[in-house]
Amino acid sequence: MLSRRVITRSGRHFRGRYPSRKLGRMVAFESLIERDVILLLEFSRGVQSYQEQPERIVYSDGQTMREYYPDFEAKLASGPRVHIEVKPSAKLDSPKITKKLQQIAAHYAQHREEHFRVITELDARKEPLRSNLKTLSPLRAKPAASPHGLSMYLPGKPWHALEASVGRDVLLKQIALGNLVCDLASPLQGDLMVFNAQEVAHDSLYL
Repeated sequence: MLSRRVITRSGRHFRGRYPSRKLGRMVAFESLIERDVILLLEFSRGVQSYQEQPERIVYSDGQTMREYYPDFEAKLASGPRVHIEVKPSAKLDSPKITKKLQQIAAHYAQHREEHFRVITELDARKEPLRSNLKTLSPLRAKPAASPHGLSMYLPGKPWHALEASVGRDVLLKQIALGNLVCDLASPLQGDLMVFNAQEVAHDSLYL
């Protein structure tokens, strides 16, 4: 359950919902950067689950108790939970915002079990990862069975060999659905190694 209703702020911010295959529901976002972070969470096998605006955090600014709502919580397969603040990098030039984030980070370090992380568009939009995720994301909508004969080429075969065998569209679909895995931060071509999802660790993190 969300700690507060999202998509309520006024102004010209982009707002929308992303159909999460990992969570089995729509995930609300309030900016295009948040949408890009959702893709990182969605395709990171090391993220078991995630949630937007998970809870209200009360921290001290040295004089007054303040409220803060993290943009996302990610539960990692390795155990820890991470609270994520999404900010345009330009806003980090503001001394006021920087001070606030430092106070929040100090509160987490002293009083919370969760890790705290600030992610900007510079983190969320690295290439070729961003383009790969934008290509794969719409392919997750409709499940598809593994094509006949694909498993004989696994584990550990290069992209070009699999693409030559089953075609690029089929290969992209299986990567998108998580049946096959590879390093999505690399170009999807050539000698990139592709593995059966059942035979590799569930620990990839693109955050």
